[in-house]
Amino acid sequence: MTKQTKIDRYSRVVAALLALVLLAAACGNDDDSPPPDASGPTAAPATDEEPAAAPTQAEDPSPEEEQPTSVVVGLEQEITNFNNLTAGDNLLAGRQITRAIYPTCTRTRPDFSFEPYFCETLPTIIQEDPLVVEYRLRADAMWSDGTPVSSDDMVFYFENCNDPQDDCAATQGFDSATLEVVDDKAVRLSWPEGQPFVEYILLFSGPFPPAHLGRDWSDGFRTDPGVGAGPYVVDEYNPGSDLTLVANPTWFGEGPHIDEVTFRFISDVGNLPLALENGEVDVIYPQPQVDLVQQINGISGVESSITFGPTWEHITFNTATVPLETRQAIALALDRELIVTALMRPFSESAQPLGNRIYMNGQAQYVDNTPAEFQQRDVAAARAVLESAGWELDGDVYAKDGRQLSLRIRTTGGNDRREQFQELVQNQLAEAGIRITIDNLPGGEVFGPVFGSTNDPPGPPGDFDLVIFAWVGGPLPATSALQVFGTGSDSNPGAYVDDQVNELLAEATFTLDADRQAELLNQADALMWETLPNTPVYQLPFFLAWNENLQNIQDNPTLESFTWNLEEWALAN
Repeated sequence: MTKQTKIDRYSRVVAALLALVLLAAACGNDDDSPPPDASGPTAAPATDEEPAAAPTQAEDPSPEEEQPTSVVVGLEQEITNFNNLTAGDNLLAGRQITRAIYPTCTRTRPDFSFEPYFCETLPTIIQEDPLVVEYRLRADAMWSDGTPVSSDDMVFYFENCNDPQDDCAATQGFDSATLEVVDDKAVRLSWPEGQPFVEYILLFSGPFPPAHLGRDWSDGFRTDPGVGAGPYVVDEYNPGSDLTLVANPTWFGEGPHIDEVTFRFISDVGNLPLALENGEVDVIYPQPQVDLVQQINGISGVESSITFGPTWEHITFNTATVPLETRQAIALALDRELIVTALMRPFSESAQPLGNRIYMNGQAQYVDNTPAEFQQRDVAAARAVLESAGWELDGDVYAKDGRQLSLRIRTTGGNDRREQFQELVQNQLAEAGIRITIDNLPGGEVFGPVFGSTNDPPGPPGDFDLVIFAWVGGPLPATSALQVFGTGSDSNPGAYVDDQVNELLAEATFTLDADRQAELLNQADALMWETLPNTPVYQLPFFLAWNENLQNIQDNPTLESFTWNLEEWALAN
């Protein structure tokens, strides 16, 4: 490390020298998409002091003088643009950095609740129909160059995200709104009568860049954020290697309690345990792998947490090739408890089968809507459903009209966990007389035939019978639920159709009452357990590990991620 480190700096340097660790840093942690190459830093002693030269009396700090504090975070991906809101740069690793630099109106807490951050209050409803909402920034919110964070910055955000053709990762809500500037610190958004955007609280919540610098939205912040307004500002960025933040003197809030935070880009997950053990990094957030988690949990002086977040894996059915009675038989024959035990409980004994497609376990609105018949595996009941539909055993496999009950299951080839998932499904359904053939494509290539433009609903469904992949939930899921399960949606590859579910989901997207909206969405999920567009199985874990001397660190399974409260991090005495 190049500056004064946190805990026992000199012992860290000795450990680093003994280990002679070379850390290869690169971006990318998606095991379906290989990252581009980038060079990385070597472990080396700090260089801000000259050990050979004895300090003079005047240079010798008093015992009471506070020393600068520093933390190093190891990231598997590198930021690609400080404007993390563009369509091509909306990476989680980018947000993990920019949320400490740029403003957001609100902040999502780990329990999925909202709190004002750069806004004085949560967005205020001025009028319900037509819906008008005011977003008012704090009077003391200021960029690091002394310029106030203002309505100009929100206009800059809106004007680059209010058209589906804009270079913006999320235009929904802005694209149907009209903006009015109220004053230097506030804007109002209005929606047409009868078409309220019920997720209005999420707008202006992406870390947004400054307008007053006059830079291009897409490329003007690619390698330089310009200024900051959050608890930190960028001090130094070495692409392919590391990025250092220092405390922002114009920050209005409490903290930060760490003087310097360095993000070191380390794409090779295998290097992380030794880097953590030797003090080369203090915090890591890798994709959890059982061996990696066990190895890190065995390191002295390191604490860790497993959090089950909003990303959930499921088996989606092609409703054209897998009729309802077969979907019901599959749901009865699946041992979801065993699958969770095999794939998720090695991470945490708290893992549970997921009982809802819309709300995640951990959200206040979550209800396990799994019907009693699907709570426990029942192979006999699965066979009875098939036989009542006219299927007869032909050896070990059911058949009807001269055709055996043989189905293809697909997923992202090369993903070990999903391939194990497939094998468990294959073995379990074989016991119920259903033959499953595994038919994968490498990585994300499978999504071409699953969601391909030639087979999107309302035309013929995707090229699969069963497919395993993940959806990402969120604190306000009404709109995304309609997108995934609504008739004719591009995100509905199995061509699932249920008019009653459509009505409930559509009503939820126009319901401002949060309790009523949750009631509607849970009713829709309960109905989907009857008609089975898919079978939810489990939530994916997030793994966070840190030096035990670091305090107030807490994972946040929403898009805020583990740096959501970076300004609150502190070091033990």
